[in-house]
Amino acid sequence: MTINDIAKKNYEWVEEMGWHNKTVLEALALVASEVGEAINECRNEKPTAAFGEELADIILRVLDIAHWQGIDIEAEINNKMLINEQRGTRGRQK
Repeated sequence: MTINDIAKKNYEWVEEMGWHNKTVLEALALVASEVGEAINECRNEKPTAAFGEELADIILRVLDIAHWQGIDIEAEINNKMLINEQRGTRGRQK
């Protein structure tokens, strides 16, 4: 399953739940809340077992927004990786 396939499948599930009743800004705020939950799973020396699930929540929320807005997120990710490679370290040490 491609990233875009996952985005579509997740979007359809969120739609079925009736949760597409918000603005893009509100949807982004929910991404931020998921980041906060991931942070809570890293309060100790090592992340908890739930950390991976929180990372998945972040990704799924972002994929939902991307599909909703008609963004080919797979192409965007690949393009951004190329941009990052071209930028190199930008003065940062490896």
